[in-house]
Amino acid sequence: MTNSTANKINKPSRPPFIRDIDRSRPIGGQIYEAVRLNIILENLKPREPINETDLAAWFGVSRTPVRDAYLRLIEDGLINAQYKVGTIVAPIDEARVREGIIIRRALEREVVKIICEGTTDLRSLDKIIALQSVAVSHNDHIEFFRLDEEFHAELAELASLPSAWRLAYSVKAHTDRARIMLTGNMPNRINIAFQEHLGLVEALVARDGELAQALIAKHINSAIEAVQEHAK
Repeated sequence: MTNSTANKINKPSRPPFIRDIDRSRPIGGQIYEAVRLNIILENLKPREPINETDLAAWFGVSRTPVRDAYLRLIEDGLINAQYKVGTIVAPIDEARVREGIIIRRALEREVVKIICEGTTDLRSLDKIIALQSVAVSHNDHIEFFRLDEEFHAELAELASLPSAWRLAYSVKAHTDRARIMLTGNMPNRINIAFQEHLGLVEALVARDGELAQALIAKHINSAIEAVQEHAK
């Protein structure tokens, strides 16, 4: 058997959810974001083996940029390196879910408070809400998740606090995994989340800061329901 034949046999098949990277942009960051997202979406499932060699083969790159992404994923608690076992996708960590909720809740309560104290034009939310309505009508919880991210990022922009969303994003990976579990296992959950968005927008339009803060806290707290239900 030739070396080239052996390499083809040993090379891991590329999962269908892995897309090509843009080589004009930093590679390590793209690999990190792609793997992070696919762990959140459960395309890469808890306790599934994952290693640097496979990632390098999937993305068609050397192990150097993969290593950078790999270390960030370990730091986030999304992959675990286990002695004599190898590296696996980490199970959802309830402590990290709670941490993400607490930090995000504090940041987003401040975001909506600032919006209500000002006169910012809120019409940029209309398109996102319209697209969310379509996702709900198709019961597409993955697309709704993507639009939910866009909605909350836009709230931070409207409050002129884009760093608030970036900070929340950096600590909420396990919270997002719980959210995907919640919406995937409860058919009506994305409609509930959508109605919460509508109520929040109404409070923002009315500049009712107290109500807006209460509604955003309730909305964000829902992720812990998934963990508690999963633990039963």
